Amino acid sequence: MILGLLFALPFVAYLAWLVWALVAYPVPLSYNLRSLWQRKLSSASTAAAIALVVGIFVVVLSLAQGLSQAFVSSGRADQAIVLRPNARFELNSSIERDRMRILKVHPLLKRDGNGPIASAEVVVVKLFPMADGTDTNVTVRGLETAGIAMRPQVRLLQGRWFRPGLSEVVVPRKMQGRFAGMEMGQRLRMGGRDWQIVGTFDAGGASYESEVWSDANDVMQAFRRETYSSMLARLDNPQRLETFTQAVDEDKRLKLEVVGETAYFKELTKAGDPIKILGNLITLILTGAAIFAAMNTMYAAVAGRTKEIGTLRALGFRQREILASFQWESIFLCVTGGIVGSGLALFANGIQTGTTSFETFSDVSFAFTITPGLMAQGVAFSLVMGLLGGFLPAWRASRIPLTEAMKGG
Repeated sequence: MILGLLFALPFVAYLAWLVWALVAYPVPLSYNLRSLWQRKLSSASTAAAIALVVGIFVVVLSLAQGLSQAFVSSGRADQAIVLRPNARFELNSSIERDRMRILKVHPLLKRDGNGPIASAEVVVVKLFPMADGTDTNVTVRGLETAGIAMRPQVRLLQGRWFRPGLSEVVVPRKMQGRFAGMEMGQRLRMGGRDWQIVGTFDAGGASYESEVWSDANDVMQAFRRETYSSMLARLDNPQRLETFTQAVDEDKRLKLEVVGETAYFKELTKAGDPIKILGNLITLILTGAAIFAAMNTMYAAVAGRTKEIGTLRALGFRQREILASFQWESIFLCVTGGIVGSGLALFANGIQTGTTSFETFSDVSFAFTITPGLMAQGVAFSLVMGLLGGFLPAWRASRIPLTEAMKGG
């Protein structure tokens, strides 16, 4: 963090000087804007290159944003997930039935008219065919009725919830376009039996939109599981989480681990790390090309306006005033491309996609999420490209000897 601030400090200081120069120095900005208009083709091609880079930059950020939102929006501060020690994820965990019974009556659990608010759950992975003909692993979650109510962001859109003992499932609406045979009324083949799709649900962008849900006991029987994977528990208030964690850890009958639900899903956001690395690599390569394009355009502008620069010098304009003038021309060119690129990225907003989580080895469905903050980052990114791409040509323009400039080069 400190290293990043130190790296950004020269850029901020230089930009602050440019803003001051824009007000203090009398070189009119309209002079530079007219120059860009006179070189319409080269200016447009450079702005288009910047727009492409910024658009890709914003889309890559939106991938990470969408994936992060899928996990972060899945957790509640007053809920905890109980796992086998060092399991890290539900797929690797197992809890025997007798331990589950002890957990269910723990005094720190919140209660309602039906008893403790907790859900014993089992998580398995099943290979499903996708609409494009490929196959990928999908998380199948078996849960108790209380588990549905404990996830208020999940809303039933069509049909009804599954009934225990009938081999019924509900599927996310957003998976229906990506996977084959996920429509209402269809049957899925899992664990040696057919399962009827009786409902579809929406989870408001949470990671549950990557899961097929059914009754916990039905899933355990079909997949020959003797143990649960986890328990989702609701506490009286978030401040009881540490107390509950310590109590479960010290109970010799249990020997289990408690993780806050928000912390658990925050850990799962690491599934997006490969996307970020690849996206940053692509953006880095394209950024170099865009900066070169801006620099090439500005060098051409300097070469074609040597006499004008000489005239400005003869009229008394100082080197730093000419430097600021040409630097602002580069910034305007790149920021224009950045605004266009950020706007074009909006076409990707809401598009459904998915990736394989390297933590659970199953599909994670999410959507491109373009926010005003990401668009602002894209424009700021183009500003940096304008500073880098325009500095050397602007410096060259301000250092041309007066005699050479008056002769036209």
